[in-house]
Amino acid sequence: MPPLARTVALRLIAIPPTLLGVSLVVFLLLDLVPLDRAEVELGGGESTRSIAERAEAVRSLRAHYGMLDPITGEPLPWHTRWFEWLDHALRLDFAPPGQTAAEFRVRFGRALAVSALLGVTSLLVALALGIPLGWWLGRRVGTRRESLASTTLVGLGALPEFLVATLLALLFGGPLRELVPVGGLRSPGADGWSAPRQMLDLFAHLALPVLVLAIGPCAWIARLLRASCARTARQDFVHALRALGTPERVIGRCVLRNSLSPLWAFLGVLVPWILGGAVVVESVFGIPGFGRLSLDAVRARDPSSILAATLLVASLVSVGGILGDVLHRQSDRRVVLG
Repeated sequence: MPPLARTVALRLIAIPPTLLGVSLVVFLLLDLVPLDRAEVELGGGESTRSIAERAEAVRSLRAHYGMLDPITGEPLPWHTRWFEWLDHALRLDFAPPGQTAAEFRVRFGRALAVSALLGVTSLLVALALGIPLGWWLGRRVGTRRESLASTTLVGLGALPEFLVATLLALLFGGPLRELVPVGGLRSPGADGWSAPRQMLDLFAHLALPVLVLAIGPCAWIARLLRASCARTARQDFVHALRALGTPERVIGRCVLRNSLSPLWAFLGVLVPWILGGAVVVESVFGIPGFGRLSLDAVRARDPSSILAATLLVASLVSVGGILGDVLHRQSDRRVVLG
């Protein structure tokens, strides 16, 4: 087996034990949180309910959620509940109590599709803007314009998503509310519109969330490519091309092509970055995506949904890291994967 294929196979084999360990850590952390899901669910209950009735309702909910033994009423140990969850997980049944596996898969799939559209669009926008900007900066290292642009990029990359999202929501929800819609994915009455108009409406609603998610990755892609282009421009083959009278536009394309190698490895880091930002962005703009579903599950202390979301994110991060390393290796044969 070729070394690259062997390395990829070993990393893929390591993913299931990693997911098992992640699920155990998250399960133990949820078990340590001083929050009772049954108490939370009954928090807004009737004030006329007696103490005994409330205690019985809490006990019934705890048994329903698998926290108590329904026969003895004793609390179940964490390992018993974890093994029971693993049994459901092996059957791809991540549904919480009171919901069927089919219903959960539909809800989870819809949220994931929305977040996938948001994340992929944000990544494409970040690449489309960051690569040309980084190439332009890399060929002008040391100039005043490059210094000013690089400093601005550092500031943009350090901006937290919740701050940018909140400011844009206030701006376009107030003085500029006629320009871009804020909140949701569809305008009222969009069901009766034509397909092209519905598509334009969808992209109009995605404009601000995509902008918020793309600002940070775009800034760091440009910074990374700037440094890579600056190193490549000092290589001997560039001086040789220039000495042979090669046009500058051809040299620029060669510099860019030979500078993209570190960017592919960075793509694996962008996956958790965008997923983490989606939690904030979807909450601020009211988008029913994967990030908002995960946040609602944390608020409701729903271990099934939290663990399902955690395993999906961990899987995407693992696969994204492997894919980034493979692309890095394919773009630069000097790279050796350990």
